[in-house]
Amino acid sequence: MSRRRRGARGPAAPRPAAPLQVWVLHGLYDVCYATLLVLLAPLFLYKLATSRRARAGLRQRLGGLPRRRGERPCLWIHGVSVGEVKAAMGLLEALPARLPGWEPVISTTTLQGYRLAQRSCPGVLTFYYPLDFSLVTRRALARIRPAAVVLMELELWPNFLLSCDRLGVPVCLVNGRISARSYRGYRVARRFLPEPHQRIRFYGVQNEEYATRIRNLGVRPEVVHVTGQMKYDTIDVDPDRVPELRREYRALLGIDPDAWVLIGGSTHPSEEEDLLEAVARLAEDAGGGRVRLILAPRHLERLAEVEAVVRRAGFPLVRRTELPAAAGRGAAERAVILVDTIGELGKLYAAADLVFVGGSLIPHGGQSMIEPAGLGLAILFGPHVWNFQDSVAAFVAANACVQLRDRSELAGAVRALHRDAPRRHELGRRARAVVAGLKGATERNLDLIVRMVSS
Repeated sequence: MSRRRRGARGPAAPRPAAPLQVWVLHGLYDVCYATLLVLLAPLFLYKLATSRRARAGLRQRLGGLPRRRGERPCLWIHGVSVGEVKAAMGLLEALPARLPGWEPVISTTTLQGYRLAQRSCPGVLTFYYPLDFSLVTRRALARIRPAAVVLMELELWPNFLLSCDRLGVPVCLVNGRISARSYRGYRVARRFLPEPHQRIRFYGVQNEEYATRIRNLGVRPEVVHVTGQMKYDTIDVDPDRVPELRREYRALLGIDPDAWVLIGGSTHPSEEEDLLEAVARLAEDAGGGRVRLILAPRHLERLAEVEAVVRRAGFPLVRRTELPAAAGRGAAERAVILVDTIGELGKLYAAADLVFVGGSLIPHGGQSMIEPAGLGLAILFGPHVWNFQDSVAAFVAANACVQLRDRSELAGAVRALHRDAPRRHELGRRARAVVAGLKGATERNLDLIVRMVSS
């Protein structure tokens, strides 16, 4: 597609910025970005000195990416963290059939996302996404030489998009979502830097509400497509295999086959205390050692903090990496299991009788409940789930989950579901049916990508 056609605007779009205006605006953006970094320099230096996560990939973030070898056309896929990288796996698997001869590469922003991409995609060039300075983005693109770029969810950095546009590299956004808070922020930013949204060739978004928000930012309606949620496609477990997986992962974790297991997945601060209280009550009801709790904090930097919380509550604790060797060591048979690995939680869910999905008892916005639902497990979560409102709406409409009104309801809900196995099984059956009915987004997004690179 020619540059002139890509620059066309519909009647609802803002007037295109003149080249000089674009140059000035992006120069001011660089200055503001640099000023912010200077003002925050003491904090950054402290984090660099004390945090391995802050130091990870620093050279690459400054544009020092590994040079891509070979001359095949390259598709640069960017996913911010673990969830986006997992969703991108379906694109990578289907790419050889849909775009034969193309070479995929993956960038990510977080240390956990980087590790998952390296482990899950051997042989695929993996690197950290560059900081959004003009010189940095141009250097990064010169080293990777992509023929097209795919952004997962909503990663719109103005200088990166401008650099792609100037090189004639088309960009597509897939699995897109834009929360009400992000929408308000983009509306404010648009007053100062009005054109980045227009540099996306196609938007593949998860639902009509997100599509409406994108259009209201001035994006031409014809480039915005509702394609669904790709994370549903990452769940591909035969229901008949779930009992086998349950036995396998319980053995791996050293959990008795007859124990009752609650998993707190992707938990955030204070949620561990609530889960420990709920399990303490259950242990009293059930006579002690037949109830097990597995905690998987959303951020591994909190492991020491969570371990201290567990021990203060009077529970023995064992880390996942100590199992199964520690499984037979006395108190470990009743211990809280702390998951200290990356990318494994989706499999460990199979060991559960009930799953609490974290980030939902506090005003964080929730975490994805799709993986445990796809395994046919009963799921419950709190009221703060705006990041996954589309999924929540589908589960609630199908009576396939338990949503708490506040944290005070957690212990009672866990106790009720502990006692009511038929209800747990029915919730799990309904949840799995919801997931099965919402698959197909990966193929629809691939259609947009193929259309982009073929135009």
